[in-house]
Amino acid sequence: MAELNRYKCPACGGILKFSSSKQMLSCDSCGSDYPVEQFDASIEAQGDEYVARQDDWNPANDGLIVYECKSCGGEIVGDETIGSTKCPYCDNPIVISSMFKGSLKPDLIIPFKLNKYAATDKLKKHVNSIKLAPAAFKSDNHIQELKGVYVPFWLFDADVHARADFDTTKVHRHSDNQYDYEETEYYDVLREGNMSFRNIPADGSKKMDDNLMDSIEPYNIEEAVPFSAAYLAGYMADKYDVTAEECKPRADLRIKNSSEQMLNDQVKGYDTKNMRRCDVQQSNNKVKYALFPVWLLNTTWNGKKYTFAMNGQTGTFVGDVPYSKGKFWGILLGVFAVLAGIMLGVSISKGGPTAGVAIVELLISLGIGALVAFIFKSGTKSVHKATQAASYLLKGSFKITRQYDNFLRKEEKKTPRNQNN
Repeated sequence: MAELNRYKCPACGGILKFSSSKQMLSCDSCGSDYPVEQFDASIEAQGDEYVARQDDWNPANDGLIVYECKSCGGEIVGDETIGSTKCPYCDNPIVISSMFKGSLKPDLIIPFKLNKYAATDKLKKHVNSIKLAPAAFKSDNHIQELKGVYVPFWLFDADVHARADFDTTKVHRHSDNQYDYEETEYYDVLREGNMSFRNIPADGSKKMDDNLMDSIEPYNIEEAVPFSAAYLAGYMADKYDVTAEECKPRADLRIKNSSEQMLNDQVKGYDTKNMRRCDVQQSNNKVKYALFPVWLLNTTWNGKKYTFAMNGQTGTFVGDVPYSKGKFWGILLGVFAVLAGIMLGVSISKGGPTAGVAIVELLISLGIGALVAFIFKSGTKSVHKATQAASYLLKGSFKITRQYDNFLRKEEKKTPRNQNN
């Protein structure tokens, strides 16, 4: 049996939903507001239940469960990882409480702070800010689905000891009347230190695109509160279906990359440096299970679906959009024409360019035009994979414990100056 709690207003019997603006449970009917902590006690006493039904078709074989809504008699079908949803017929918010009991209960939850109107406004601003987005897409994309979802995340803590060895050089140049001199000094460099990372997130839902979830980081974990099912009223939620063990390699890679980068940044004053080896060791590993708020928007244009996501706490909004080939070539050729005109005009004013110079100027103009066009094109892509964990470094934890810069040798090369003429 799966227990589902309907959140009813004690004053009028209306349906309560969690208000992101008030951070309380609110009644749409009479306007009453209730603190989550107060309402939890009344729900436990109410004990409203929904019962999983058994039909001739066994949805469990497909990983699904069928529930009967006691408010309207409608059937609710969902997969076994759904934590909360709405009745598709009467729109009553319901919560599958049993999905979050015992070992499945999250440690933390960050409540929604931004509502669906903020999400739709962000979508409009996001699309309009992209220069290469087709004009038709800006005006004709239609939101097919908009939902607030609490996405399951694993949060990883680790203390790190890292050591990196580098091959570095310093290059000095000088000249006299006869020779150009180049002296290269070679060094063996070591940097070793400690650092701590806290709450590195990795989403635990197969339904969610990992890169999409990475792109709306970071969350402010300081605003997280102990889990209460009341925060789910009016929203959807998923239980994790990717374990912490399966997600840990993603966090480990980010820890490794950031540890290497931090040690690399401590090697200064050299003309070249190459990290020869880096050893990263973790200790005091801990993991927590949390639910983070996400607004998901699915739009369609020209028969294709585009998915956007907004961090329901901070408002960070991401989503890839199509680009107009006409605008792309327009920018490329426009920049080319302007630059080519300026460069050729300057050459003509000085007596006219040779054929070779004119070709070089045209190629330079074309290259800059292409570069500008591709920079604008890259702006249509905002979804990316997270590879660093610097945002989750515990403040004040990074300390260098050992370092040296050992001089190895010096090599000198001299070149007769007349060879350069």
